[in-house]
Amino acid sequence: MKEILEPLRAYAREPLRDGPPELLPWDSADPWGLDGAARDTLGLLIAGEKPGPRLFEAADYLLTFCTAADRSEGFPDALLLNGAALALCGYLCEGRHPEAEIWRLTGCARLATQAHARKAALENRVAADCLLTVCRAADERGLPILADLITLRERMWGRLLSHARAERLHVSEADYPSHMKAPTPPERIGALMRGRDWQARARNPEYLLSADTEEAEGTCRNLLTLRAHMLVRHQFGSEIDWHLRLFDDVESTVSLGGQNFIRNLAAAYVRTGDEKYARHAARLLWSFYRLSPVPNHRQAQGPWRTLEVGSRQWRVWADPVGYLGQTEAFDPETHAMLARSRLEHIRYLLSYCGGPNNWYQVEASGLATAALFSPELRHADACLRVALRRLKWINRFAYYDDGFQFELSHGYHVFPTSAIFAVVRTARARGVPLPEDFVALVEKAQEMYLYAAQPDHLLPMFNDCNPQPLDPAPLLRAAAEVFGREDFRWGGTHGREGRGPDHASHAWPSAGYYAMRDRWGESGQFLFFDGAPYGASHQHEDKLTFTLHAHGRPLIGDPNIYSYARTELTHYFKSSRGHNVVMIDGKGQARRFRPQARLSTQGRNEWVTRPGFDFVSSEYLEGFAPDPYPDRGEASQVDASLSHRRAIFYVKPGYWILCDLVLGQDKDTHTLEQIFHLAPIHAPGAPEPMRAGHLSASAMEVLTRDPGLANLAILPVDPEGLQARAQKGETSPAVGWYGVLGEFPAWDVTLTRQAPLPARLDAAMFPLPPGQDARPTVRRLRADARVTAFRITGPGIDDTFLLCEEGTGPVTVEDMTFEGRALLLRRRPELRAMAVNPVRVLVAGLDLTP
Repeated sequence: MKEILEPLRAYAREPLRDGPPELLPWDSADPWGLDGAARDTLGLLIAGEKPGPRLFEAADYLLTFCTAADRSEGFPDALLLNGAALALCGYLCEGRHPEAEIWRLTGCARLATQAHARKAALENRVAADCLLTVCRAADERGLPILADLITLRERMWGRLLSHARAERLHVSEADYPSHMKAPTPPERIGALMRGRDWQARARNPEYLLSADTEEAEGTCRNLLTLRAHMLVRHQFGSEIDWHLRLFDDVESTVSLGGQNFIRNLAAAYVRTGDEKYARHAARLLWSFYRLSPVPNHRQAQGPWRTLEVGSRQWRVWADPVGYLGQTEAFDPETHAMLARSRLEHIRYLLSYCGGPNNWYQVEASGLATAALFSPELRHADACLRVALRRLKWINRFAYYDDGFQFELSHGYHVFPTSAIFAVVRTARARGVPLPEDFVALVEKAQEMYLYAAQPDHLLPMFNDCNPQPLDPAPLLRAAAEVFGREDFRWGGTHGREGRGPDHASHAWPSAGYYAMRDRWGESGQFLFFDGAPYGASHQHEDKLTFTLHAHGRPLIGDPNIYSYARTELTHYFKSSRGHNVVMIDGKGQARRFRPQARLSTQGRNEWVTRPGFDFVSSEYLEGFAPDPYPDRGEASQVDASLSHRRAIFYVKPGYWILCDLVLGQDKDTHTLEQIFHLAPIHAPGAPEPMRAGHLSASAMEVLTRDPGLANLAILPVDPEGLQARAQKGETSPAVGWYGVLGEFPAWDVTLTRQAPLPARLDAAMFPLPPGQDARPTVRRLRADARVTAFRITGPGIDDTFLLCEEGTGPVTVEDMTFEGRALLLRRRPELRAMAVNPVRVLVAGLDLTP
């Protein structure tokens, strides 16, 4: 073996004295990054390390981690060396460690994937050396080797070889017993699987199924509904083309691979008891098994894309097995097939991972769930251990300590959080204990569903979200059952059961999200504010945006995104133009050029919540740049001299005050655009479920005018020199669209001003209950780089507002002297001061300091 390993000496390093850490370091350049760990293990092998704890520990580390946290491209051979080192550990430790065959097969699969990607080029010396060394080790030991490596060897060296020892990730009916703890004759395996009563406990509760029987009827005819960032149907023939890609949009294949239409068949069976749904669910599962065999090397697209491989196991298959498992259609043969396919999913997920985002969480959860569903397997416990170690690694930075997922999207919080919750639910069904810190994290992550829900019970849609609005109540209900929390039960039943939260407004200070709320209930007022980083992925250029909901209706919304297709509308939904932010000289935010922005943001956030008011402030300091379609500009165009600071003061219950301060380093006149996206009218079930309402827009006032509904008045403090522009449904460039339930025209209102910097854009945002149109007027009192002040008067209202930048000192306006951050002085019905960080509040000589 020493002579066989010699060609890899050039890629090895002197082994470190200490073994690998529990978790992969963030920095790829760390000695125990992917590249360093592989080279260290090669060093051990070349130095003659015998099978024992040191080599076993190294192999387990290589098996567990195969994705770099920082997405570094500085180590192009890391995965190639990882596969070679892991495969060699498997060959060397055969018969000496029970998991050696996992190391061998997984390592060979990763090596084959890398060699395929390099087009089997013989001139790629590192790939050629690794592949030939692993093949020779397999020959020397007389052990199986992945079929792809034999084929690659033939291609690279031009000589046909014996395939007698070829193995695959595929598991045949005859081979399955050899993977079991207690080998069982093939003909008895299906009955064994079918007889496991705990599988019914591992399924999703009925209230999570949301059966669509009309869609299920179509599925029975192979008319499949595809819902991954689209809502279309496709009529297949007698068989499903599981690789189909419609209109060159990968999400069509994603929908097929996700198989949610099979889960819907289970839901339809639960609702109706009609056995035909079970028959067609079994038919489709067999179709997938026969027409989409597991590949040996990684597939970037198609039914074996790792994200769908993981999601099938935790999201879909538990329900057909749990609800349909005792039907006639789910006979022992079908159960045996599912067991084999489940093992193939395990082998594939051991071998390959997606990026360090929701993919990794979903894939690791799928691996954990599949392992928990396969207690008959010899390596089930090892696979669960790897999955939990991966989840511990990704979750330590995938969730902020306040429980929000690091993609900072409500929709993409739900996806991986549901995945890790499925692991907890499945483990409890089987009575398998899980690490306490993992369970605590899963519980903490559920809190977003409770505190972020709008008064209409739907979640906001920040960054990329599924275009289908989501009520998280069923998720909270399931969480209440698992964690025993009465506030979850309250949220899960829309307040009918359980106990409501002990506070209304809520902050996720580590993530940078803030929810303002006067009270719980469908008639309450609500604003969700973004002071967050760019996000790990699925990002929009939208820091400082917000949504506003009052009197039973969303009034200012986030247009979301509908499709991932590279269209003009998709670009609009991601850009600053598609959000409630400020643009400067036609330039929007430009965090896409700053990798550090994914997980952290510059500037500071402020949050104060009191019984009578909420206050939030944040700033955007990461530069502005053109964002043209389709190339999105260049990093060299970023103007870091421009910045935007936004503060929102909420007078509870009542109205919001919006203060924008734009700063720069020159004396030039700039074009400032303050953008508002007026939420369309949501009419579920209507031919046009999202419809732009009526409005009027002028420098004095932006007012929605929808009879019988709540409306909103936006009252600019400085109308002089201000221009108002309302647009909807425009293209080239795209302006005025909403990406919820489709792509629909919706009002994009822009208030434009020409001004030197610093400049202020302030407004009062006044929600109007149905049938009421009385609104106040706003009068400017002071505006400069340090202070903004104005008075808001109208029926029953006489409020004066001051906002001071830090370090301003005492400020006198009219009969008031104030020192602090922000002050709302209410003169009716009685004199009252509401202040942020007050040092002194004097009114006509009266000390009102809170």
